[in-house]
Amino acid sequence: MGIDLILGILIGAVIVWGAVVLARLRHAMRLRRKGKAGERMVSKTLRQLKRKDNIVINDLMLPAPGGKTSQIDHIVISRRGIFVIETKSHAGRISGSEHGQYWQQHLSSSSKTFYNPLLQNASHIRAVRRILPDVDPSLFISVILFTEAWRMDIRADEIIEPRGILPDRHIARTFLPSEERKRRWWRFGKEVRLEERQRVLSLEELIPEINRRKRVLDREEIAELAEKIYAANITERGNERQHREYARETSRNINAGIRRGVCPRCGGRLIVRKSKTGEFVGCENYPECRFTCSIDRLH
Repeated sequence: MGIDLILGILIGAVIVWGAVVLARLRHAMRLRRKGKAGERMVSKTLRQLKRKDNIVINDLMLPAPGGKTSQIDHIVISRRGIFVIETKSHAGRISGSEHGQYWQQHLSSSSKTFYNPLLQNASHIRAVRRILPDVDPSLFISVILFTEAWRMDIRADEIIEPRGILPDRHIARTFLPSEERKRRWWRFGKEVRLEERQRVLSLEELIPEINRRKRVLDREEIAELAEKIYAANITERGNERQHREYARETSRNINAGIRRGVCPRCGGRLIVRKSKTGEFVGCENYPECRFTCSIDRLH
């Protein structure tokens, strides 16, 4: 009787463990499909650009130091600059700060954190610049594109355009449907923007953002740059899986370092700071290092 009970418990534990693993796999596959659907939406939108003046490259894998790789959603090599685009399919309200390690996704019933896409895209731009070392760095524009978010509250660490009518002068972007935006008080005054080579956009703003800029390259130059990027693209099977495993390992190492109170950027000590909205964690080497995260990350 005792052996039967133990076997029953073991079988039940295995069934529960298998169900948990299967649920996680389904969730990961669902997120991956959602992300791919968002990338397809962006690819379709980019077809509106004039082909003579813009070369679009989707789903690019470039080499990185140490045998690693950098996966880039979209690159637009345009007469108006080189736009490196990171696509996010997060719905709800998105909040965060320009240099914070993590941003938050706020849904009706829950909140989730994800790695700051501005920092993520900065590594992508470094990968492209290694392929194009002779190109002026000012020609690279980092674009973070949210395809489903209905509101963005991103704090800029440095105010580029003052917005004196707002009590909070650090709000960088707020996206709302046009019919709802008319009823909100923040419709007045200019937006506080991130610096000119960083943009956080909604899908409908992508094409106008590219087309509004001045032409800085000719057609022969963009064709030559595109050819170099195509030549560096890694197309072998298995690299995408290897890239995902590396990304997960990097995330685990960063989180482990934060729990030990070590800054993942400069190695400095993490300390608790206070602001008007409450306590948060920051690096002791501020302002040279602007790493921040929530106190929950320490635990």
